[in-house]
Amino acid sequence: MGFHAKELSYESWEYEPESLPAETAPVAIAGGPVERPALPGADHTQQNVDNRAPIEKLPVEIYDQIFAHLIPQEPPSGYKKRNGDLSAVLKASRTLYAACLFTIFQHALVPHSPVYSKFLAQITAHPALGLLVRRMDFSQYTSVGLGRTGRMNMEMQNLTAKTLTLGLQHTRNLREYLAQEALGPDIDASVLEELFFNTPLLEAVDFCGASASRFKEAFTEVIHPWNPRLPASFSIQRLSLHECATLPTTVFTALLPRLPNLTHLDLSHTQVTDTALMSIPASAKITHLSLSKCARLKGDNVVTFLLDHPAVRNLKVLNLYYDASRYRLLSAVDVEDLLPNLPKSLVSLNLTGASISSEHIGLILPLVSRLEELSLGHTELAIEDVNAIFAPQWKSTLRYLDLTGVAAVTPNTLHYSTNPILACPGDLQVLELSEKNVTGCARLQATKRLGWSERSYGRRSWLVRDHEKGDQQVEEHREWKMGSTKWGNRKIACNWGEVGGIYAYYGRAR
Repeated sequence: MGFHAKELSYESWEYEPESLPAETAPVAIAGGPVERPALPGADHTQQNVDNRAPIEKLPVEIYDQIFAHLIPQEPPSGYKKRNGDLSAVLKASRTLYAACLFTIFQHALVPHSPVYSKFLAQITAHPALGLLVRRMDFSQYTSVGLGRTGRMNMEMQNLTAKTLTLGLQHTRNLREYLAQEALGPDIDASVLEELFFNTPLLEAVDFCGASASRFKEAFTEVIHPWNPRLPASFSIQRLSLHECATLPTTVFTALLPRLPNLTHLDLSHTQVTDTALMSIPASAKITHLSLSKCARLKGDNVVTFLLDHPAVRNLKVLNLYYDASRYRLLSAVDVEDLLPNLPKSLVSLNLTGASISSEHIGLILPLVSRLEELSLGHTELAIEDVNAIFAPQWKSTLRYLDLTGVAAVTPNTLHYSTNPILACPGDLQVLELSEKNVTGCARLQATKRLGWSERSYGRRSWLVRDHEKGDQQVEEHREWKMGSTKWGNRKIACNWGEVGGIYAYYGRAR
């Protein structure tokens, strides 16, 4: 999976070609050997004299592990230098310089276009550096700011369809391509052809929020059932088209049957159809699935897909979030068919907007002993049903519970009903409620006495147990969360690491 670094740019140092050792040695990396700078050895002109310091004699793999901790996990504030620690390592010695290059180039974060221009200049001038790149991350990218107008950015031509294509041509060992809505106007058919047809080791693709007309036209042209260049299958394992609402159904008809290795799939708010879902190859092993707000899907067909399709038998994360005021996917009958037959592997379930009432609580309670996340927003549960979730006999393992929009849930019922959930000594760490309810609870002294505090981000609000440090809500590593330290993310992650940039907004603020 690689090191989960999220913040990286190339503005803090300039690559000097004369300092790169002339000889390179192949290093075994998952997916095939690639060239990386060799570590300078002892000076053999002298008789077996090795003048290197002890730290310079470590294996390359140890350097990779050490230097990964020097990559900042948060964007620098103000004018603070980015990658200051890594820049210092580069200047320490020839040995550490060569060892540090792979750490710097494997995860390339592009926050704005001048950084991409500098990165592109380096990998085109020195192709060996391009072979080190494993991830191109545009999740932090913005064309706004830096004292420039939109017209000035267009005239500068730092990041265009042409330069994006050129970057892909020089990063043949790329595994993850993380794009987003701000990149949409710059993605044309040549970019997509280079990405899908000429990047053989590609594992993860994310186009979160992209809906620009140029992006739509390019995707429709390249990923079309009648395109003779379409291969029989793609190597992609993790795919997110989260909020790509303008893509036509033909895209999903052409793409989904060609993903035999799929493990993560986010189709939230897209025009995917029931037929396209059923066309996913049986060889796929989907563990993370989001079908939130897909208006073309029918509840009974989705239930049939979830219960019968071999690709979803080992689901860990399932998001069926729907806005009940616009479209309700799951009827009461669909809920009765689905809940008793959910996979035993499931740990995160979002049923917000489903037709759930007190009649279904008997189907929900057996699930709480294995789920860690459960969303029951905008349902018709009574407060007695909610409190029953944490009754001792059900041995709840829930860490996160979403009760947004449940009419029976108020600050008073959360505190003064029989066996209220805020007073339960269980594992619950985060309770998501409407902003009105969170604010109301925060005003009560009883809330503070019980160890809860108020948090909010964008349109969402939570009550979080006070023993959590800062904004971190996950106290231990969980593989299914892909490195995230937050509960309640509504976007499927395609890369390992903390969710940041526009991905955090779509996953936790909407």
